[in-house]
Amino acid sequence: MVHRIILALCLCLLSCASVPTTAPATSTTDADLDAAIRQARASLDTFMDRVQTPHANRTFVALKVRFYPPNEVPQDLWVDEVAYTGGVYRGRIGDDIPTLKLEAGEKVRVNEKDILDWMIVENGKLIGGYTIRLAVQRMAPEERERFLETLDYSIED
Repeated sequence: MVHRIILALCLCLLSCASVPTTAPATSTTDADLDAAIRQARASLDTFMDRVQTPHANRTFVALKVRFYPPNEVPQDLWVDEVAYTGGVYRGRIGDDIPTLKLEAGEKVRVNEKDILDWMIVENGKLIGGYTIRLAVQRMAPEERERFLETLDYSIED
């Protein structure tokens, strides 16, 4: 359920910005979103280190990944249950992409160039989640309060 909420939130955020057609480039119309994606990509080493180190109180690990269905607008989806082994990210896709013949829950391999964000929940706190943090900052106070109440983790600076 948590990843569905995150997916909806981030799809909403990205729908308000122009969507680039290639993974390395980000939108030129939303500087804050560009900065969040750059920060996430620049800190992938932190993600890799944490994922490779067991943690008793880790409850969620995910990557936001850009998928490229043929003849369609790219789709940014969360991939959870992520593992990083042998230099390769693998996880389970959070939603269907019929044109790529991918169904929610299916295992996928993730190319690093397609990663837009990452998140880990440990000890009930969000680590990473740069686009999530931006989306929460942009919410109206009442919306933010309702959203934060739905989470099973806290978002701290």
